[in-house]
Amino acid sequence: MTDATSSNPHKEVDEGRLAAANGQGLARNPYPRGTIRHEEWRRGWQIKRDEVLGLGHEGCVAAAAGQSLSANPYPRGTIRYDDWRRGWRLKRDEMERAERTPETRDGCNDLAHPAPPKVS
Repeated sequence: MTDATSSNPHKEVDEGRLAAANGQGLARNPYPRGTIRHEEWRRGWQIKRDEVLGLGHEGCVAAAAGQSLSANPYPRGTIRYDDWRRGWRLKRDEMERAERTPETRDGCNDLAHPAPPKVS
């Protein structure tokens, strides 16, 4: 029962983010296909990739400023609406992750001047 309280439910997402940050490809997912762990690792990898590519920068800045998701200025159903929303969620996830991990990079600042992806 002690494992249940000490486990990190976001472990795979965090591992996927770190893998993408270190330039590892999506094919390096260590978990078996078809498992929740595989999908969560992949989600973390994709979150970091989106941060590096600069998707949703406006939403990221809005979340950092404390605005709510309903502050999205774009009409529903548009690509800009989805990009803003994705950026807002990325920043909110990053802020929550900062509370549980020692990672110090600020994704919004990284979005303004994204580093080129590492080649593996």
